[in-house]
Amino acid sequence: MMGGLLLLSFVLLTLLAVWMTRRIQRPPRELEPFRMIPREVGRALETGQPLHLALGSGGLIGSEAALTLSGRRILERLAQDGAAGEVFPFVTVADPVALLYARHVLQDACQRQGIPSFPPPDRAWWAGASPMAYAAGLTLLLGTQPVAANIISGLFREEAVLAGEIGQRYGARSIFTMPDPGGAAALWSFDPALAVGEEAFAASSLGEPPGGPSALLLTHDLIRWLLMVLMVMAALGFALRG
Repeated sequence: MMGGLLLLSFVLLTLLAVWMTRRIQRPPRELEPFRMIPREVGRALETGQPLHLALGSGGLIGSEAALTLSGRRILERLAQDGAAGEVFPFVTVADPVALLYARHVLQDACQRQGIPSFPPPDRAWWAGASPMAYAAGLTLLLGTQPVAANIISGLFREEAVLAGEIGQRYGARSIFTMPDPGGAAALWSFDPALAVGEEAFAASSLGEPPGGPSALLLTHDLIRWLLMVLMVMAALGFALRG
């Protein structure tokens, strides 16, 4: 009986949160990492130094695919803007299928911009199969190629500390969007404003109003608050009955 009431309450709260999101007349919150990316893209085009996007140690098959593709919109934006100025980003991956995907995105950006020659093949790096080998590959890349910013978005756990520290060691600005809680905890000391969890999927695509995808985050926020209210009410109810 109690389980059925909780399930019904959760469904009603979700519908209420969706309805409230549509009624609230204010723009959705914009996350700081995604506000920084267009600024860093402009700086990269001015200085001629490329950006670096680390897609993490995950692949594109199985349960890790969503975490790896959390940076998909970021990759597409960097590729399109980089192709326009012919300052192509570096993309590092740890999975052969993700490597082919990154190369496809870069080649597609060249075709859209009418660039006859594809970007150099070394712009998409296979940095290493294991998490620690991948972090070592990032050290090699950032040590030999200066980049304007080091963007980390994908499957990272404890090795995220190394990935964040490597970028700062070589003077690159750091932007973190971390869907995995373990990676977010590791990077929290570097940047408390990093995008965590579902926030990492809220990047805007090209031609889309800034902050558009983050409208879903407002629904998530409302669901969290309503669930907390429900838990407090349930706790008070049990306390009064006891």
